[in-house]
Amino acid sequence: MKPIKIGIAGLGNVGEEVAYQLIKGFRVQKNLFQIELVAVSAKSKNKKRKIDLNHFKFFENPIDMVSDNKIDVIVELIGGDEGVAKDLCFSALKNNKAVITANKALIAKYGKELAEIAEERNLFFSFEASVAGGIPILKLIREGLIVNEITKLTGILNGTANYILSEMEKEQKSFDIVLKEAQKKGFAEADPSFDVDGIDAAHKTIILSALAYGKMPNVNNLTIKGIRDITLNDISYCNQLGYKIKLLGNSLLHKNKNGKDELSCSVEPWLISKNLGLSNVAGVLNAVQIESSLAGPVMITGAGAGGEPTASAVLADIVDYANETKLFSFGRNSNDILNNYNTIPYTNKFRYYLRLNVVDKSGVLADVTSIFKDNGLSIESFIQKSNQEDKTAELVIITHEAEGFVLNDSLSKISILDGVITKPVCLSIYS
Repeated sequence: MKPIKIGIAGLGNVGEEVAYQLIKGFRVQKNLFQIELVAVSAKSKNKKRKIDLNHFKFFENPIDMVSDNKIDVIVELIGGDEGVAKDLCFSALKNNKAVITANKALIAKYGKELAEIAEERNLFFSFEASVAGGIPILKLIREGLIVNEITKLTGILNGTANYILSEMEKEQKSFDIVLKEAQKKGFAEADPSFDVDGIDAAHKTIILSALAYGKMPNVNNLTIKGIRDITLNDISYCNQLGYKIKLLGNSLLHKNKNGKDELSCSVEPWLISKNLGLSNVAGVLNAVQIESSLAGPVMITGAGAGGEPTASAVLADIVDYANETKLFSFGRNSNDILNNYNTIPYTNKFRYYLRLNVVDKSGVLADVTSIFKDNGLSIESFIQKSNQEDKTAELVIITHEAEGFVLNDSLSKISILDGVITKPVCLSIYS
């Protein structure tokens, strides 16, 4: 068998681990396939690493790798949806190179275009590592559940956000303190915005929707809320009420009254009952729950980030290439994927958790309940915690089921009441 020759662009935690495993050798590489690392590209050749770059051809400019006839597969691990990562992937496919990437931002934005080029040229193009690290979720949807109609995907898709929420509960520390500790431990970036503001999970939700439904929304069309507004009090109140808070990527496909598909997608914190499996996924772990027609509910969990877990997914793609696996990158012809698919708000009724920070004086609660009454909202449970030092109080309300637009209208009126100090916090309750 002709050896398969790999070029890696990007030697961060993941790229270095992929290179290390290819050099060291792994089970099927030793027994079934000849896979060789022949070229690398990185910002610095002289940075201290656990691999010796002198054994491989080094490219200052990763784009130059596409013209090297000794490279069969380019593994893009640079990151980012524009710039050199984008140029490398497009150039590689147009020069008849197979491409493997872990770049979720790129796939969420240009995945359909890249898949179209790959299919036109009968090239291998895969991105298992772009969603949930070491969890083989794309392979599960694309292959294991291929005969199923999937109607719902729910995932804990960002390890940083899940770690922060878990540590806030476990250590009884504020968001800001836990974030700083996570940065020191390497669990959060110096600029954590993509993780804690939900953008990273949104990219992954888009990719999952494309595989599951053939519908690929634009990131600007999703409802995206992060976890910065979650306080230690929120976590404590929810714990008392039997819930945990998790940042979820949620994608729901349903039929409207005319029988046409409608897609609702969001990334936001939800309350999850402690009785449900997703509530027990803690720390940096990820999990995805799928509702399918034949297999029923399927849930898979594991390490969603880190050098070794993500390298595992990249190497699995390399083995698929070596095995001459014929696959459509998105589990269907890319021409059938509806790009920039318009999403709509959830039509389901949900129960909601509300936290209001108010002046502790008579009449405020009456004003709030009056707005609820006018909008047909009812209260299931209620907690009031007063602070005698500054004469404020926190009102925590669990509503009965309500439509989202009705609740949002009520909150807009509540937020401008004289006694309401800060913008209300509103979280949906998962069911």
